[in-house]
Amino acid sequence: MTKYGYARVSSKSQENNSSLEGQKQQLIENGILEKNILVEVGSAANEIKNRPIFQTLINQKLQEGNVLMVTKIDRCSRNTLEFLKLQDILFKRKIEFISLDLPHSDDPGINRLIATTLSSIAEFEHNRRKKRQAAGIRAAQKEGKYQGRKTIIDKTLIQKVEYLKEQKNLSVTDISKLTGVSTPTIYKVLKEHLGYVSNRLVKPEEPNAAK
Repeated sequence: MTKYGYARVSSKSQENNSSLEGQKQQLIENGILEKNILVEVGSAANEIKNRPIFQTLINQKLQEGNVLMVTKIDRCSRNTLEFLKLQDILFKRKIEFISLDLPHSDDPGINRLIATTLSSIAEFEHNRRKKRQAAGIRAAQKEGKYQGRKTIIDKTLIQKVEYLKEQKNLSVTDISKLTGVSTPTIYKVLKEHLGYVSNRLVKPEEPNAAK
């Protein structure tokens, strides 16, 4: 019987911190060989079919009688319907699913029931947390305390904007799309850092050099 582990983090920044290493260590301590641990960077909100590493694990590596282990059920999915689909696939292929944050029984039917119930709770808690966050942002906006994420205007961004505007003659909208920076920020760079004036975005003519 081969055991596989799946570890997932939501972002590249988490990939380099203790979250990922903690998951791998837990899996190793519970009998998973390090070579059999597959790691992925991607949101649990994404459909399982849109996570290539997980797809490889499910469709190419796991065989009948194998074990799939995760440290927490939300490493697989925070969407109950998606998790039910996964459970059905594993159950039909006689692959045992173990989540280390759940009670485990020798009865596969009981394990399936527990996992499905906890998946529903995880989705409920995730959605409730998002609603609280949205409500907090709305309240802060009313009080003028929430400004959203601030884009850092650095030398690299200024040089990119200057090149796209002066060498490629692109519009502010096009520059915004290419750089992934909001149009107000592009206007700010042009006016405050590159010397453009007014919404016409023209540079004042330099005085003629003295003869």
